This record gives sequence, C-alpha cells and structure tokens, in this order.
Amino acid sequence: MHIELYAPHPDLMQRWQQALHSDAHCCTRLEDALRGGEPTLLLVHWSGLDAHWQRTLLARPWPGALVALVDRPSPEEGEWLLRHGVSGYANTYIQPELLPELVASVMRGDVWAGPEVMQGLLKRLLDRQEPVLRPADDWHLSGREQEVLALLAQGLSNKLIARQLEITERTVKAHVSAILEKSGVHDRIELILKLSGQTLSDSRNAGAKI
Repeated sequence: MHIELYAPHPDLMQRWQQALHSDAHCCTRLEDALRGGEPTLLLVHWSGLDAHWQRTLLARPWPGALVALVDRPSPEEGEWLLRHGVSGYANTYIQPELLPELVASVMRGDVWAGPEVMQGLLKRLLDRQEPVLRPADDWHLSGREQEVLALLAQGLSNKLIARQLEITERTVKAHVSAILEKSGVHDRIELILKLSGQTLSDSRNAGAKI
C-alpha cells in the first residue's frame, strides 16, 4: 500500500512528508490521488476540503484507507467519520513522532483516533450490543487478563482499569495487548464487536445506528 498526501497548502504536505521519512507522495490535486487503482493510504487535510470533496471521499469505494486530519478535532466529528469509513482521525498538526505510528497502525488495519473519540465510539457500541458473550476457551486468557477483559467490555479506559485493579497503566496496557493478540483482533472496537458476534464492517454498514 502506498501513501498519498493531500492538503491545499503545500507546507502541510511537506510537514507530513518530513515526519513520515518515507516515499509518501504529495499530490498537487486531489483528483490525482483518486486515479490509481492500487491500494492507497490517503492522508488528507479534511478541514481544507469543501463539502463536495468530503462527500466524494466518503462515498467512494476506497482501495485502501482514508485518514482525516482536522484543525479542531472533536469527539462527535471523529465518531461520525469513523462510522462512515475513515480509518484515522487526528489533529492536522499531530506531533511529528506520532504520525508514523498513525500510518503504521492504519496500514495494519487498525483504527486510529484520540482517546475521547475511541471511548465515545466504544460506549455507543456497548449501548447497542447484546450482553457481552463469554470469551472462547481457546483464547487461553490468564485470570488477570479475564479481569481486564471484563472491564474493557464495560468501556473503561486503561487509567480506570488500573485504578480499579490497583495495578499500573503500563501493566494494563500489556494485558490489553495480550488479550488482543489472543483474540485475533487489532483493537478494542474489534474486540467488543467480536464478543458480540459482529465485525467492524457490520458496524460501519450500520452507519448512524452506532
């Protein structure tokens, strides 16, 4: 998957390209990024697009992933964009050291957004799901991992889980990583959906129902 960058202001694209230290291509016109048939990660200055182009990008069957960078991120906008197919949502001026992490995460198939956006989306998923199912025996979770999973299924953040279990956030993060690996999912959203017998594509197809 190759990386295309688009912003109305060239200085923004240069900033992103320098942060990525990669062969990411800067497009002078958004149309150029849409012509290729190869899987593409398009990182776009969402706040710089007019309503027509925003609708076009969301409606287009995308052979890859779309990352929206916005000047003033909000949980409401972030949740809405993630529900409608965007794979990443962050500040236009995201810290340079974080941008490669964002891109790598999205290219793995994960969803990237700020903690407030992710917690809000998790809460909406939990509100519309049936009671969470007991994890399959073949996950082979330890006793502590089962405790962490039970709190994850309630939508708690790492900080709250650490406080409730009286362990460090670093330890919680390690347990969460182990749970994701053993359950065969990429992130918390997929985990919640798997527990309820659904997939990420199901939730996106549900659109505003989430």
